[in-house]
Amino acid sequence: MILENSVPWLALLISAISLLVSTYAIYRDKSRVKVFCRVVYDDSKDQSESLDNPPPFIRIYAVNTGKRAVFLSNLCGYISRKSSTSWFLKDEPVAFDENGVPSVFASGYAHTSGVRLGDGEVYEYRIKHNDFTKLYDIHTDGTQFKKYFIKDVVGNKYFVKGSRQGIEELVKYKERNISS
Repeated sequence: MILENSVPWLALLISAISLLVSTYAIYRDKSRVKVFCRVVYDDSKDQSESLDNPPPFIRIYAVNTGKRAVFLSNLCGYISRKSSTSWFLKDEPVAFDENGVPSVFASGYAHTSGVRLGDGEVYEYRIKHNDFTKLYDIHTDGTQFKKYFIKDVVGNKYFVKGSRQGIEELVKYKERNISS
């Protein structure tokens, strides 16, 4: 009689422990993306007009520190909660028609327009000092972006740490060179 009463409780305890272990494994193995940027001055002779005042560019790094892969789709310039502009992380793929004429073909699939980051992989995106479409929003009369974020295919936003200072530094460089 005691065995008949304790077996269901033992099964319930084992089920609860199994649920906790499964939940912990899912939480531990999920994808985690760290995104940050650095401003780098290009002092190579082939890129720089003046070695005394080399042009800066922003290097945006996206690192997957989780166990599961994540697809990053867009880099976005943030103006306000209601306004942002986005660009694909990869260039539009070029397709050839039956006559061999190249044409831009946007398939809309994540593997053609996005970047897959596996466990521990790093992706780098560069924004040059003269890339005005990435510094100013052309849809709102040239408003300067406040910061950047990267979106994945699920819709999660990963704000780029240090992008506000990076944008300001590129704009200051541009203003210094215009006034000179």
